[in-house]
Amino acid sequence: MSMSNTKLWAITLLGIAIGWVLFKAAPALQPALIAIVIAYLLNPLVEQIEKRLRVKKWLAITLLLAVVVAFLISLGNLIFTQVANQATEFVKDFQTISVNFKNLVEDIFAFLQKWGLSQNILQDMRQYVEQAMTLLGGYLVSVITSSLGYIFKVVDLVLILIMVIYFLASGKKMVASIVDYMPGTLRQTALNLVEGTDRVVWSYIKTQVIIALIVGLLSTITFILIGVKYSVLLGVAAGILNFIPYFGSIIAGALATLIALLTDGFRQAIMTLIAVLVIQQVEGNFITPRLQGKSTGLHPVVILIVILVGNYLWGTMGMFIAVPLFGLARLFIDEAVKQIKQID
Repeated sequence: MSMSNTKLWAITLLGIAIGWVLFKAAPALQPALIAIVIAYLLNPLVEQIEKRLRVKKWLAITLLLAVVVAFLISLGNLIFTQVANQATEFVKDFQTISVNFKNLVEDIFAFLQKWGLSQNILQDMRQYVEQAMTLLGGYLVSVITSSLGYIFKVVDLVLILIMVIYFLASGKKMVASIVDYMPGTLRQTALNLVEGTDRVVWSYIKTQVIIALIVGLLSTITFILIGVKYSVLLGVAAGILNFIPYFGSIIAGALATLIALLTDGFRQAIMTLIAVLVIQQVEGNFITPRLQGKSTGLHPVVILIVILVGNYLWGTMGMFIAVPLFGLARLFIDEAVKQIKQID
């Protein structure tokens, strides 16, 4: 085996080892991942402030973070407080909603029984529905309570803020030092990976953030106008769930329609369903095509499989990060294959 082969295989094994460590440490690294995403999204604004105001980077970062914090505090008074209040109200009302759902199911079963469906089949269906309702209810309550708990974790928020400042101040230097550390033959490969990461992963994240904000805002305003209960909570949920390709919009729409049905009746559910379908059509046919430009390049079936695997490995958070992580992994694999093909 030549020296070039030895180096390549050593670097490949090192990359696999690093990937395995990151995989195992993923839950603990969530604050760091959040900080990296926030820093990347804010970095263009920092550069614009530096350029236009002709100030040093540390001052540009300070000014931007001051504006962002002031904006978040104002937003918190307007939206986050309502989301927290409605989430708490939803948890308290869940027992009543659950009873309404069971009554609805019983009415459906009674209707089916009149049409001659056997008692055994109805009994099996009833058991499946009760099990699904129990699992879904526990899942929704745990997601809401854990999300609220995470939002108000002061230590994590401070840690994320510190890391955001560090990444904004030194992120490019960190990347440059890593690239410079590479052997001369692999330096261009490292640069290709950095550029590819920016193109594949970060463009996807930026686009999805903008789309999620638009969908969340449209949903919230629409739900308020048509009088859906928990309108702000459901609107924010629609925006967040939009990060999950295909599944997210379906889950958000079904959840909003079901909540409307169980709290305000059939007429409200129909209005909510129509509103959800209109928003989804606007998002799918107008907003996403104009903002996304390029697709992920993945077949829809592949995306669905990736999301399911992400959910299996990392739970709910995995469904949000599965697609960009898969795109990043594919980028690294493609580059590794190129290097292997170049070996004499």
